Amino acid sequence: MASSSRACGSGGDDALSPAFREVSSDPGSALESVGGGRRTGSGSPAFSDAESGRTGIKGAVSQSAALFEILRGLQAGEMDRALEEVSRRQQYLRWQRLPDQVVLLRHGQSEGNIDRNIYTSKGDAHLELTPKGLQQARAAGARLRDLVGTDAVFVVVSPFERTLQTLLGLYQGGFPESQVGVVHVSSQIREQEFGNFQSVGLHEAARAEQAVVGRFYYRRPNAESSADVYDRVGSFWTELISDILPRQDVHYGTCLVVTHGLTMRLMLMKIFQWSVETFETVWNVENCNHITLRKDMDQMVYKLCPESSFPKQLPWATRPIWVVFKTKKASAATEEKLALLKRFKASKDWGILRDQEAESMHNSTRESEDPAPPIHAHSEVHGHWLEIDRAIDETENRRIRERAEPFTVLDYLTIPQPRTMQQEGLRGRLIRGHAPRSREAALKEAMEAEPFPWEDVEMVDWWGNLMSYQGKTLRTQTSPHRRLVRHLSADAQSGDEGQYSPFRRGSC
Repeated sequence: MASSSRACGSGGDDALSPAFREVSSDPGSALESVGGGRRTGSGSPAFSDAESGRTGIKGAVSQSAALFEILRGLQAGEMDRALEEVSRRQQYLRWQRLPDQVVLLRHGQSEGNIDRNIYTSKGDAHLELTPKGLQQARAAGARLRDLVGTDAVFVVVSPFERTLQTLLGLYQGGFPESQVGVVHVSSQIREQEFGNFQSVGLHEAARAEQAVVGRFYYRRPNAESSADVYDRVGSFWTELISDILPRQDVHYGTCLVVTHGLTMRLMLMKIFQWSVETFETVWNVENCNHITLRKDMDQMVYKLCPESSFPKQLPWATRPIWVVFKTKKASAATEEKLALLKRFKASKDWGILRDQEAESMHNSTRESEDPAPPIHAHSEVHGHWLEIDRAIDETENRRIRERAEPFTVLDYLTIPQPRTMQQEGLRGRLIRGHAPRSREAALKEAMEAEPFPWEDVEMVDWWGNLMSYQGKTLRTQTSPHRRLVRHLSADAQSGDEGQYSPFRRGSC
């Protein structure tokens, strides 16, 4: 609208016609001039009914003056401000209709949770709850009964059998079925598709590949990646909040979403605009645990509410890192190789490499009838020497690794953003090694750990073998602006603890 206003009002009064300027400056005098009309030689007006003509002209001039005021208002931006207020009012009314809380619940223990081989003969959608899983659902039903109180409840459930059975188990445990107004079965929140059947050993092989490709992007054969699931879960959340819930005839105080662990994490990624790196640090909640989001009408956002979640805590997130120490040295072989490569790149003297190449050729001649061709000055280099920059980068990375020790960052979501630039934020939340531990065991280990030698820390490597030395250098360069920039994703430690608005547009 603002551009339309400027187009209508560009040039100010000079852009108006002479007649319009005359009306705007003195509507009364303009009326007399127009009302006088074209006079005859006798001086009488050329109207058959002068009074009637005068009345009609007054109305026309009045309308013209009103139109001029509207144009002036457009030029001053008053219409834009009015439309913005209308838009804000509409947004506020939409938010009033949304539930006071959204509860994300993972299904109870299923057959696949205790026996991976079952995927070789039974489709994922047909896996059912174990007896323990049904007990978990009943216990969750009792907890959620207290959480929803007297609210009318809107339920969304995955079409998989284990989630449908979990919902029925909730009812058996005391969840108030009589307060449920709608049960919406949505295929968009089904589990990630891992393939029709999963052969024995496929899971372990996939895990190994996934560690290299990344959990978010890795796709098994005939299956979905987490990125695929994110797209459909994101569409579901937008439709739920922007369309489905606001148009209900009844105001639902609680929206209960019964779904899967990975689906919950990807939904939170969408809601709070987590980066891929942050998503990959977050763990699944346990079977039949839930995460509660509370509506904040002042800011028109949903916020994570640990006090109403089970257990009462933020989602657990950990990240493996490598801490590089000043006093720890790399091996002599790595230092020598790095110095040789850098000296060669600076001088472009192939003689530096000729001795090493000759030795390699001598060794290969003894083992093969087809030795590698020799290096000649100013010729194209064969093998890995063709990529001298990569060789230097890989050696720099090896040097870092040899000078580093592995640690795990605990409670990653509570580190202020940008998280990978917050070395101070790591204090008190590191444990040695990358071995997986339970939340309780990890926190206990962190509390009992000896004081950390921060004065000996040279840098923190957040990426390991997944990123080049050049990439790490770019990421770790400090910039006051980069530390102050506002990120779109929510900061779980700040006053904006985990918040989301489907109608608000943030900026980086």
